[in-house]
Amino acid sequence: MIDFALEKYPVRYPLETSVQCMIRPLEPSDDASFMKFLHEVPEFERLFIKQRLDNPALVKEWCADVDYDARLPLLAFADGQVIGLATLEQRHGGWKRHIGMTHLLTHPGYRGVGLAGMLIREIIDVARHCGLSHLQAEFNAERELAIRAFRESGFDELMRLPGYVMDMQARTHAYVLMGMKLTTDIENTGAGD
Repeated sequence: MIDFALEKYPVRYPLETSVQCMIRPLEPSDDASFMKFLHEVPEFERLFIKQRLDNPALVKEWCADVDYDARLPLLAFADGQVIGLATLEQRHGGWKRHIGMTHLLTHPGYRGVGLAGMLIREIIDVARHCGLSHLQAEFNAERELAIRAFRESGFDELMRLPGYVMDMQARTHAYVLMGMKLTTDIENTGAGD
């Protein structure tokens, strides 16, 4: 099902600044621009990336070993650079196969211009096309702008646990889990089985 969802990419949209933004899946050749983007996003915002992506060799390997069925990273580009990342992770078996997990990072210089909402809408569209019935997103509570963007896109706060997650300097942060129930087109309802 993911192949059909990816047929539309790349897509272009104007940001609220009239700058053109292109969105497409991550490709192996994106490793250098992706690494540059990660260095420009504050570390506390990268807390929920499962891999330590501050190592160029690891980023190169991560970009080369892309499995869109399990993890779809969508990149947003403007002015020749990566300005955003939205990821959809899905399981293809087990009791949570109908739930997708999404993550979002945006470049600090491209905030407040509609980028976050645009990326979230793209992930929601792909998730529906894949037959998922729920989406979840998790954050450290300091990511107030991202939490607001997800709320404005239809996500609800499901849980907030004070002092539950820890950053690389062993400081604790509140954990926030948000979720959204998806309506799925009838032709996609068997996906994931």
